[in-house]
Amino acid sequence: MLDGEGLETWSRQELGPYLGYLPQDVQLFDGSVAANIARFGSIDPEKVIRAARMAGVHDMILRLPNGYETPVGEVGNYLSGGQRQRVGLARAIYGEPSLIVLDEPNANLDDVGERALTQAIQDLKALGKTIILITHRPNILGITDRILVMQQGAMQVYGPRDDVLAFMSPKPQPKQAA
Repeated sequence: MLDGEGLETWSRQELGPYLGYLPQDVQLFDGSVAANIARFGSIDPEKVIRAARMAGVHDMILRLPNGYETPVGEVGNYLSGGQRQRVGLARAIYGEPSLIVLDEPNANLDDVGERALTQAIQDLKALGKTIILITHRPNILGITDRILVMQQGAMQVYGPRDDVLAFMSPKPQPKQAA
């Protein structure tokens, strides 16, 4: 359900602006940074810059040779993995969609990128956005509200973050008598 309606009731064109997605392996397309952020739709410069600022990538983009008009190359090969990840995050949050799915969003990030990601998630939560975060890295779980742990495709535990983390933490073992 999205905004109270089943996804099957939405046409793909209607649904697109309400969904943001950052895949584990970010694929950028041959075109400018701005075009990639704007999902190759009509480029609204204010929305592009807002998404880039929210993703913490605006200053990095300004340091590129042609700023937002810098070509990214085929599959984004003119940018580093971390830069592609951050531009992909800006694309996922472009237009502030209602539901944002982030699959291993910190896989290629350095400390600066990780802090920007954390801030972006907190900002999106403050705007009332729903964020699904898929990760193997526990360091980002501190900003989540609820956690679902899966193993081999099956749910192991689900609930409030603190409850799940307490359940998952190693239990002290009783001392053995010598």
